[in-house]
Amino acid sequence: MTDRNFRTILHTLFDWSRRTPDAIAVTDGDTEISYAALTFEVEAASRRLVALGVGRQDRVVLVGNNTWQWVVCYLATMRIGAISVPMNNRLAPAQVGELVEILGARIVLADDLHLSMFEGCAGVEVLSTTGNAARPFFAIQADNELPDMPEALEDAVISFTSGTTGVPKGAVITHNALRQNAEVFAELIGGSQPQSTLIVAPLFHNTGFVDQLCTMIFVGGRSDLLSRYRSQAAVEACRRRPVTFVTAVPSVLRMMMTAEGAEAIFGSAQLVLFGGSPMPAPWSLEMHERWPSLRLVHGYGLTEFTSCCTLLPPELILTHGDSIGYPAKGVELRLVGEDGHDVPEGSPGEIWVRGETRMREYWRRPDITAEKISGEWLRTGDLAERRELGLLYHVGRRDDVINRGGEKILPSFIEATIARMPNVAQAVVFGVPHPVMQNSVIAALEPRPKEMVDVPALLDFLHTQLPGYAVPEVVIVANDLPRTASGKLDRRAVRTAYLASPQAQ
Repeated sequence: MTDRNFRTILHTLFDWSRRTPDAIAVTDGDTEISYAALTFEVEAASRRLVALGVGRQDRVVLVGNNTWQWVVCYLATMRIGAISVPMNNRLAPAQVGELVEILGARIVLADDLHLSMFEGCAGVEVLSTTGNAARPFFAIQADNELPDMPEALEDAVISFTSGTTGVPKGAVITHNALRQNAEVFAELIGGSQPQSTLIVAPLFHNTGFVDQLCTMIFVGGRSDLLSRYRSQAAVEACRRRPVTFVTAVPSVLRMMMTAEGAEAIFGSAQLVLFGGSPMPAPWSLEMHERWPSLRLVHGYGLTEFTSCCTLLPPELILTHGDSIGYPAKGVELRLVGEDGHDVPEGSPGEIWVRGETRMREYWRRPDITAEKISGEWLRTGDLAERRELGLLYHVGRRDDVINRGGEKILPSFIEATIARMPNVAQAVVFGVPHPVMQNSVIAALEPRPKEMVDVPALLDFLHTQLPGYAVPEVVIVANDLPRTASGKLDRRAVRTAYLASPQAQ
């Protein structure tokens, strides 16, 4: 493994290019790029950026599907000390314009499929990374001298949270935070054999550009890119190039597990990391039985903390799979009550975390930064309890708590109970206004593939498991509920759609 004293991921990349120049760093379909070739491409792209007038700490927006050009542009931006801004490629034009204005972006690098997102943006130069539909970035000839490598505490990335409503919030992440997070995952992966991963999440998401890409660079491993997730495409990619590290939200892992040829994905894997929500116990048990050598790890993380906050060890997955585990290495964690004091064991409190991977601030939002950061601590807005074995259990968000006639209801408790029904894939619970009770409880769920949900039977079951005030008054069953960019059911979008439907009138 490389020298972990290197200050940034960029230093590590260039070290691997000297030590293992022929090892494959990135694959994109038939294209295979070695560490030596990747550093050459990054240096060339860095010179192009300098020739375009991009300087230290300038913002460069990067948008597109998962391609090797995306990876090169991401690394090149950071190589010259500029700030890379991976942008959600599913944003509406109005959102794009707002973000570009907030950023004061210098240039935009976009693949041909997403150039139209920036048609209404003035004052920013847009270049194509994959073709000739606009000025092609990779056709620029440049031999400019490059600046010094970035320092650890310089800003590296602005990562926008995956929520779809409210004021855009860009977490400013330093080079040191990227490297520290990669080290946590490197130790989790362990071993000395060559490592590899298939990136099925969009690269603009922390899972892609931090947990997988940066971690593989840190360990000298290989990142295989899947342009868009399709189960059979993932199977074929892993059949062609087996991988050792798999990570995704549980719903995507389930699609992989049930895909024809799933052995190609999991047969060679050593570690499966999942987050966003617990894995239903039957799924974890099935994975353990089908692939006994797999280590399953449940992680809880935040964009504002670069990624990883807590990890549940693999030996506890089958017995405590709904727990988010313990603080990750280098992370300090508190559970804080409304009075500002730590809560006792078994009581819900807001998760506060601190460590070197904490964001520096929200970009140009000192007001929201002040609400989120208290001294060295990041106030997450998530609620958790500490229970047996000192394990942490995520129980919801402060702003998701439903008040029904004075009774405080945590949606996650109801969701976990619904998930025990064998034909339910995922569920989301939320409150809507009620003229007398303040809130009504609504549940929306997706059935498992090719299965149906018997709503009366579900409600009968819930009445045996929950207090009467917590049983949903309405249950919505749908196969295509809105999701966030990270693949989780989008509680706010589901609630908004319900309130606009005839059912809510």
